[in-house]
Amino acid sequence: MVHNDKYIDEILVHYFPAGSWVTRVGQSGANNTTRFVHVGDEQYVLRVYETHQDVDKVKYEHAILVALEEMPLPFSIPKPIQTRTGKTFVRTRDGKIAGLFRYLDGVNPDLDAAAEIHSFGRTAALLSASLAQVQIQQRPAYRPYYEIESTHPRCSLQDVLSFCKKPPKEFSELRTDLLVIHEQLTSFIEQVPALRQLPHQLVHGDMNASNILVNQDDIVTAVLDFEFVTNDLRVMELAVCLSDFIQPSEEATTTWATIHSFLSGYGQSLKLTEAEIEAVPTLIQLRSLDVFIHFFGRYLDQVSSIEIVKEYIQKCAKRCNWIMDNKNKLITICTANLLDVK
Repeated sequence: MVHNDKYIDEILVHYFPAGSWVTRVGQSGANNTTRFVHVGDEQYVLRVYETHQDVDKVKYEHAILVALEEMPLPFSIPKPIQTRTGKTFVRTRDGKIAGLFRYLDGVNPDLDAAAEIHSFGRTAALLSASLAQVQIQQRPAYRPYYEIESTHPRCSLQDVLSFCKKPPKEFSELRTDLLVIHEQLTSFIEQVPALRQLPHQLVHGDMNASNILVNQDDIVTAVLDFEFVTNDLRVMELAVCLSDFIQPSEEATTTWATIHSFLSGYGQSLKLTEAEIEAVPTLIQLRSLDVFIHFFGRYLDQVSSIEIVKEYIQKCAKRCNWIMDNKNKLITICTANLLDVK
């Protein structure tokens, strides 16, 4: 949603004296609207949450950020700024929630250079180790990834399985892809009891190129967007990161080089158990299944087009097929880099 200047000014007056700021439009993702704010020599980022109006979710996210501020991280994280009355968010006149954060230097990486990818891996591991130490009173706002029945309120597992098994005619050309998804979803459900036994902790849950910043030396300088932090499998953080590197259309040598660069960085700062490593292929598939169900739900809600959901059906099936073909090699390279041999 595009907000006019008057709307933005009504938010900023909660933080600063009227008229003391200059704003410019920032790149906005699917989950929020962004403005860059200049007040004297200081820069800030204003975020208006667009996907929910849940105060508890925002309070939880901000509590995590405040707790992480106390830790000696080698990279920056967003710092919530307090309003003139001591809160870290405001309600807009149309009921939305807005928060203000310190501006962080850097650019989103392309993640096509080995140094960037290695730094990304190390950053993901260091953040995971720090999140493991965070303890706050609030309950997480989101469920773990493996509770896939909670992915979208419109999508029961039975509805998704039925859709994949017997798709309506407008999806008939994707019947083969949907059968792959049906098979993998069915297989995943059977593995949930074992997954629940793996180590749990807080995870960021959405680490990717759009949520990190790098400097001119290809070093990650900041991690952004903690909106989806929740208590989940420790190894899920790794799986989410790796899932973006698996592009079946790429040359195999490029994909494996990228995965190796990331794992070498990750393994320098965090080791995992053998059971966690064995679960990595399944959890990469889970990430793809989760994204498909999310967009299928948006399609049922008439928010996303049929073309968008078809695109994610194809992406999910391709990634599932890649994992089935490369599962053993992936476990081997993860073991070489990540196994805790103590």
